[in-house]
Amino acid sequence: MALKFQYSGNQQYQLDAVNAVADLFEDQQFHASRFTAGITEGWMKGVDEEESGMRIGFANDLRVSEKILTDHLHAVQERGCLPKTKVMTDGRLRDFTVEMETGTGKTYVYIRTIYELNKRYGLTKFVIVVPSVAIREGVKKSFETMKDHFNMLYDGVPLDFFVYDSGNMSTVDNFAIRSSVEVMVINIGAFNKAFDKNGDDDKSNLFHRRSEKLSGGHSPQELIAECKPIVIIDEPQSVDNTPKAKKAIRSLNPLYVLRYSATHKERYNMVYRLTPVDAFQEHLVKGICVDSVLSEENLNGAFIRLDSVSRDPFRAKVTLDVKQKDGGQKRKSIQVKVGQDLYERSGDNVDYEAGWIVSNIDTTSGMESIEFQNGEYLEVGEAKGDVEETLVKRAQIRRTIEDHLEAQLSLEPRGIKVLSLFFIDKVAKYRDYEDDAIVDGEYARMFDEEYRDLVTSAKWKRRFEKAGIALIEDPKRVRTGYFSEDKKHRLKDTSGTTAADTDTFQLIMREKETLISLPDGKDKNKDYSFIFSHSALKEGWDNPNVFQICTLVETKDTMTKRQKIGRGLRLCVNQHGQRCFDPEVNTLTVVANESYSDFAKGLQSEFEQAGFKFGVLTPESFTNLYLVDEHGETTEQLLGFDKSKALYDDFKKRELITEKGEITPELKEKTEEGDLELPEEFEPMRDQIEQVIIHKAAKIQIKNKAEEVDVKVNDEALESRAFQELWDRIRPRTKFELNVDSEMLIRQSIENIQNMEKIRPVEIHSYRSTLDIDDAGISTSDSRMSVVTTPEKSQYVLPDPIKELQDVVGLTRHTLKRILEDCGRLDEFAIDPVTFLTQVTACIKKAKRVVLPRGIVYTKLPEDEWYTPDILWSQDMKGYRGQNAFPPSNLEKWLYDYVVYDSVTVEQPFAQQLDRADNILFCTKLPDSFTVDTPFGSYNPDWAYVEEKDGEKRLYFVVETKGGKNGVVATRPEEQSKIDCARAHFKVLEQDHADLEYEVRTQYDKVMQ
Repeated sequence: MALKFQYSGNQQYQLDAVNAVADLFEDQQFHASRFTAGITEGWMKGVDEEESGMRIGFANDLRVSEKILTDHLHAVQERGCLPKTKVMTDGRLRDFTVEMETGTGKTYVYIRTIYELNKRYGLTKFVIVVPSVAIREGVKKSFETMKDHFNMLYDGVPLDFFVYDSGNMSTVDNFAIRSSVEVMVINIGAFNKAFDKNGDDDKSNLFHRRSEKLSGGHSPQELIAECKPIVIIDEPQSVDNTPKAKKAIRSLNPLYVLRYSATHKERYNMVYRLTPVDAFQEHLVKGICVDSVLSEENLNGAFIRLDSVSRDPFRAKVTLDVKQKDGGQKRKSIQVKVGQDLYERSGDNVDYEAGWIVSNIDTTSGMESIEFQNGEYLEVGEAKGDVEETLVKRAQIRRTIEDHLEAQLSLEPRGIKVLSLFFIDKVAKYRDYEDDAIVDGEYARMFDEEYRDLVTSAKWKRRFEKAGIALIEDPKRVRTGYFSEDKKHRLKDTSGTTAADTDTFQLIMREKETLISLPDGKDKNKDYSFIFSHSALKEGWDNPNVFQICTLVETKDTMTKRQKIGRGLRLCVNQHGQRCFDPEVNTLTVVANESYSDFAKGLQSEFEQAGFKFGVLTPESFTNLYLVDEHGETTEQLLGFDKSKALYDDFKKRELITEKGEITPELKEKTEEGDLELPEEFEPMRDQIEQVIIHKAAKIQIKNKAEEVDVKVNDEALESRAFQELWDRIRPRTKFELNVDSEMLIRQSIENIQNMEKIRPVEIHSYRSTLDIDDAGISTSDSRMSVVTTPEKSQYVLPDPIKELQDVVGLTRHTLKRILEDCGRLDEFAIDPVTFLTQVTACIKKAKRVVLPRGIVYTKLPEDEWYTPDILWSQDMKGYRGQNAFPPSNLEKWLYDYVVYDSVTVEQPFAQQLDRADNILFCTKLPDSFTVDTPFGSYNPDWAYVEEKDGEKRLYFVVETKGGKNGVVATRPEEQSKIDCARAHFKVLEQDHADLEYEVRTQYDKVMQ
C-alpha cells in the first residue's frame, strides 16, 4: 500500500493562525454578488448553461465597517502580543500579515484559512500568488495531498483549484462563473510583466490581453478582478517587492490581501507571529545539531583563493601563503591588480614562480573572476592548490554517511526512513559527460568510495545485523540526483526559473512519498536515501525525512544557513504518513566545514537580519498574560496593551532594559534567580512575567555534535528495589469518563458572567490642542481630552447570541439559553455585542475548566494495557553536555547515565537538587511517551522519584515542575486544567498505594536552591 501523508487537524498553533485571520472579519456583512461575465457563443463545453446567452459571474462582496474591523484587528493583535497597527493600503485597511517559521505548516494554514473563511462568511474566490516554480509546485502538491483531510474537516465542501496556464483559458472562465469555492494559483511572473519597471501598463502580457476564448472577450485580469478575490501572497518579500509587482497585485482588485512568510520585509498589520524561538522551543520543527568538519592549514604548494573583486579601481582580494621573515609561511588576504606577480606579493614564495601574474579581473555580475598568465582561472570563492579542501569535502561526505547510518539504526525500527541531502553548485561534480558517455563526477566517486568502505566494515555490518536491518552495500542504489535537463536531456546547473527547472521541481514534489518509503525490493526509487541537489534549489521544496544536510560548494556559497536548514526542518513522517512529534527523534544534523560556534553565530545573525531580534522586550510583550484575581486564581481576562506598556516602561525606568528594549544581564539574572522586583499590581502574575522574560532572552539552541552523548539506562538503578516499587505504582494506565454536573456548570458560568466587567457603550473622545508656530516649525502643546456623550445604546444589526456562543463553547442551545436568561446581564448585549459575547465566552470556558475536572472519573485499564518498562529507554535517546544534559554526581540513584532536562531555569536546578539530596533513593525524568489522557489533551508529568523519610519510610512522587517564587506556582488556565485531571488520575492509583503522591513544585528544596 502506497504511503499517504496524514494531517493533524488539532495543532493549536495552526488553529491560532487560522483564527487570527478569520476573527478579523467577525460582524462584517459578507455576501455573494453577481456580475455579467459576458455573452457565451457556445464554444465552451461542459458548462451547465445554455449554448448561448448571458453568462453570470459570482464574486465576493461585503459591507464593511472600518471601525469594527479595526477593533477586531487590535483584539487579535493583543491576543498575540503584537503591536497595534492600522496600516492603510490605497486608503483602506486591506493587507494583513501572518509570520510563521519555515517548516511549521504555512501552506496548510492558509489553505485551511480558505475553508474557514468560506465556512464562516461564504467567501468563494481566492487567488494564491507565488514567487517561483518551486513554491507553485509545492502549493499544488499540498492541495492534492490535503484534499481528503479538508473534506473530512469541512463536510466535503466542494473546492476547485488550478494553476494558471495561459494556454488553457477555460479554467479562468470557470473561476469566474462557478459559485463553488474557486482557487487560482499563479506565479507573479505570469502577470506582472504587463507593467514596466515603473508600474506603467504594457498590454503585451496574455493575462492582461483580451481574449475571444473568455466570456465577453474579457482578459483574464478583468474576469479575476470582477470576482473581488481574497488574495493570498506566499513569500511576499519575493512577490510584490517592486512597483510593477505591487501594481500587478492591485490589478486583481483584491477584497483583502493575506501575506504569509517566515521572512517578511514589509509588515502590514501583523495578526499572527510564530517566531524562530517559538518554533524551536516548542518542538514544532526539528532541533539543529552541527557536526563540524575542520582541517588545519596545509602550506605546501601554491595556494590561492579569490575572495572578492571590486571596480573603480579594478582590484581583487586573494588569499595566499605569504613568506615570513623567519622563513615560515602564513596564509594572508591581500589586494592585487592586473599585471601584479604573486611571487612578489607573497614575499618571494617560490611556490608562485610559475606564471602567477594577474592578466584579467572581471567584475561583471555573476561572472566575478580572475585570470593568470599561466592559464589558471578562478571564480569568487574558488581556490586552487587547496589540498585540505578536497580532504574536507571527502571528510564531510564520510561524516554525513556515518551520521545517516547512525540515524537509520535508531529510526528505521520506528518505521521512519532517513534521508540525507548534499547541496552542490556544479552538476558536473556529481555527473559529467565524456564523448556523450555518462560518467560519475568527483563527489559521486567520493561518495561511492566512502559508502562502500563504511558499510562493508565489521563495525557497521555487525550493528545492522544485530538490529535486523537490511544494509544496501551498492552505493549506486542508495544515491540519486535531482537536477534540470537541457534539450538534449543532459543534466545542467539549475537557475530555478527555466522550463527545464519546472520538471525538476515537479519530480521532487511528485516523488516525495516514494522518497520516504522504506525499500521493498520492488521500486528502485524507494532505495534512494542520499540525495544530491543543486544549491540553486534554495526555497519552496523540502522533505520531512531529511535528517542530514551537507553543503559541498566550490564557488561562493550563495545559500544562507537558514535556507539550508529549511530543507529539513519539518517533523519527520513514518510509514503510515503520520508525523512523529518526539523531540528525541527530530534532530537535523548539519555537516559543516566551519566550527559549531561560527555556524551558530552565523545563523543567529541571519535571523536578526531578517528582522527577528533576540533578547528584546517590546511594549506589547505582556499583553496576552492572564490576570490573577484576589483569590490568586488565574482569570480569563488579558493584561492588555496599556498595562503591558506600563510594565515595560517600569523596566526601562529602572534600566533593566535599554532604550531599544534589550534585556540587560541584570534583568536576566534577577529573573532566573527569582529576585526580580515587580510593581505591586503585577506581583500576582510574577510567574507569567518571568516566563516571558526568559523566553525573550533565549536564543535558538543549536546542538553541538561534538558534545553529543548517547543516554543509556543505568542497569543498577533499573534493578533496584526503589525503582521496582515506584514503577509498580505509576505504570497503571487509565481511561476517563466525564460526568458533567450540568447544574454546576450553569451556576459557575452565571457566577462568572455576573462578576465580569460591565459592558459600556463605545466612548468617543475629543482632544483639544494648541498649535505653536515659531521659527522651529509648527508643534502642539499638551492636549486635553474629554468624552463626548453618546446615546446609551448604538444601533447594531444584532447577531443571534446563542448561535454565536454555541460555535465556540460547545454547549447546547438549551443550556446557553438558561445561562443568558439567568445571568441578569443580557440587557448589556445590545450596548456592545462583540465585547459582550467575547467576555461571556471567556466566562463559560473558565467554568468548563473548573467543572470538567471535578466531574472526571478515571478507571484503571486492564493490566495488559499498562505501561511496560520499554517506554523508559530507547536506542535514540541523546543529550548534549552543557546544553540540555549533565552527568549525575550520584549515578546509582538515576535511571539514566545522563540527566536530560527541558529548561535551564526550572528543570535543570530541580534535577541538580535531586542529585545532591541524600534522602532521594531513586529519580528519573519521565519520557514524553509517559502520558495521562485528559479532555484537554495528553499530559506528560516531568519527574518521578523515591524519597526516604526518617531513615525508614519511603514515599513515591510524581512531580510537575513549574517556575515561581517562594514556592508559589501560577499556571495558565489550560495548563491548570490538565494538572487537575492528572490529580484525579493519580488519586485512582493512590487507592492501591497510599504512599504515592502527585504534586506541582517550583523546587525540591528551598535551602538547596
